[in-house]
Amino acid sequence: MRGPDRPRAARARRSTFEAELSPALRAAVARLFDARDDPERMRSLFDRNDLPMVSFDDERRYRDANRPARLLFRKSLEEMRALRLEDLAPPGALPHPEHALDELLAEGFATGSYEMGFEDGSRLPIVFWTLAHALDGMNVSVFLPADWSEQELLPAARGGGRRALTERELQVLRLAAEGSSGPRIAQQLGISPTTVKTHFENIYEKLGSPDRAAAVATALRLGLIE
Repeated sequence: MRGPDRPRAARARRSTFEAELSPALRAAVARLFDARDDPERMRSLFDRNDLPMVSFDDERRYRDANRPARLLFRKSLEEMRALRLEDLAPPGALPHPEHALDELLAEGFATGSYEMGFEDGSRLPIVFWTLAHALDGMNVSVFLPADWSEQELLPAARGGGRRALTERELQVLRLAAEGSSGPRIAQQLGISPTTVKTHFENIYEKLGSPDRAAAVATALRLGLIE
């Protein structure tokens, strides 16, 4: 496939794959695209994301790994940076890792299921999404255990921990549930539309929701709003 057909086909495949992702992973992917080519936002995403995230260069060497990823791999960041992708794969899982990287760079993204291997012989099925060149020369993957439920991925929404929704965020959600638009919510609360947008971004991250409708549905299901 050549010319303009290839980008269109890639976008169509991306939309198909995204539709099949769990809401939590889909939300993480959306934030990953939002942070693309923005080192400051990408750093914030790495620091705040509850899902495991890693970055690697075009030589397949790990460049970064957030805390959930380091805990999962049971390795420090220094240890991760001494490894390539294939070093943390089960034997035989990546017989031609350079080809896998070429495909990623050609398509712009890669997604699917995978069985992660550990040094003690244990394995963990995961679902992943990788964005090629999310930053200059750096590819980023976000992933989660394949068999985890959405309830397992939303502990902060049910508790009063550091990731609980603020009262203002709950107000925004209640108004959205009533059908108010972003500008209307801003008018009702006496804040700017930009602030409303920021509240929604924080809500999406905390609830693992990809959009406003999903966030409202999740909040209603969890009893956060009525």
